Amino acid sequence: MKITGLLVHLLDSETKYPFDWQIDRPGSDDGRGLNRRHECILRIQTDEGIEGHGVVGSRGAATIDAVSRRLPDILLGADPLNIEYLWERMWDIDRLEEFPIYAQGLADLALWDLKGKYANMPVYQLLGGYRDSIPAYASTTSYDTEEEYLKVIDASLEQGYQSIKLHLRYRDVKTNAKLCERVRRHVGDEIELTLDASALWGYTDALWFGRRLEELNFAWYEEPMREFDLESYAKLCADLDIPILACETPDGAHWNAAEFIRRGALDIMRTSTHYKAGLTGGVKVAHLAESHGMNAEVHGGGPANLHLALGIPNNTYYEDLVISVEQVRDVASRGVAFKDGTVYVESGTVGLGQELDIEYIESHAETTLRFAE
Repeated sequence: MKITGLLVHLLDSETKYPFDWQIDRPGSDDGRGLNRRHECILRIQTDEGIEGHGVVGSRGAATIDAVSRRLPDILLGADPLNIEYLWERMWDIDRLEEFPIYAQGLADLALWDLKGKYANMPVYQLLGGYRDSIPAYASTTSYDTEEEYLKVIDASLEQGYQSIKLHLRYRDVKTNAKLCERVRRHVGDEIELTLDASALWGYTDALWFGRRLEELNFAWYEEPMREFDLESYAKLCADLDIPILACETPDGAHWNAAEFIRRGALDIMRTSTHYKAGLTGGVKVAHLAESHGMNAEVHGGGPANLHLALGIPNNTYYEDLVISVEQVRDVASRGVAFKDGTVYVESGTVGLGQELDIEYIESHAETTLRFAE
């Protein structure tokens, strides 16, 4: 089998449930304006009529540029089943122009989707098939008031989530600490709480806040600082008892992940499909962490990240973004099969199981690029 054609679509669409994010940061506080998605969709076609699909849900314009300029020379004419070889070929482009890691991930996802269809199997079983379902945790967005947080958390608990992760709204550590205290009082001691600071602080504030989380029995403390400063991360890990979850955004996939482990700069690894160059990179990071006795928690939702979470042994949860009470109760909005706080791949799924309306995409795409052998 060989790749005979590539179709790349740029699609501007509006989300059903827009949400706000932290104030005073790029892309935030724009009037509940995070409501548009510039998707890039890659379709890989073959001489056997099997087509693989990859989707990047944002950053579409940057992705379509990189994909259209660089990937045809690598992919056209190649055997799509040799994913490791093609992943290495794509990775080499990074040296020339810092090829966006999510663009490489787009192609990798399409190749895995194609391979799953060829094998008539779901991708998570091709990756190893550790389990068929996994608990989800409710990962909040940012809200204007503590009451809004509590309402979304209550709705999430009603849907069966047993773990809640908070994303903060303000930079001030004392304001955020009051929120965490209020949430712990509200949910009691039995519900697991975790915290994602999204790199808000430097070391001093990160240390102060981490000690408050320890007092409140939070289960992990995620990305308190930007992930360039491994010395500060190593110091924070040494100074706190709460597990530090890190290595979400570095571009180096398993190479950067290895350095975090070597430096003692985290206790729990982050992996994903979008920030680790697809399923191939995500699995490399997960197995690296496993070899050091460490969990690799999967960041973000969607079908591809669900397959990654099901395919590896050292991951606890699927991350499910909760936006509003209405969205939490709208089970269909999950994008994956969901029941009582658990997500799973439906029986009969092949490939990634993404449901793409090709006719709609072709008729509504802002840009469509076609490449043939």
